[in-house]
Amino acid sequence: MIKIEICCGLNCLAHGGQELLDILENNEKYKKNCEIKCVNCLNECGDTAENSPVIKINDKIYKKITADCMMNLIENFISK
Repeated sequence: MIKIEICCGLNCLAHGGQELLDILENNEKYKKNCEIKCVNCLNECGDTAENSPVIKINDKIYKKITADCMMNLIENFISK
């Protein structure tokens, strides 16, 4: 099972985190293969949008991640 934590702090949500969360929650393949958590903060973006949104996949932090990048990462984990 792939563990994914999406930062749901206001900064990350406002800069793409909500889109990432929506993609994960609305995709049956991801829901089947991933443990998805919305966490209050991953303490990686600071007070600016410079690193937002932030997610953690299996204990590795990814900053300023796009939807396409996230989906590619997850697909790589699923295919292993």
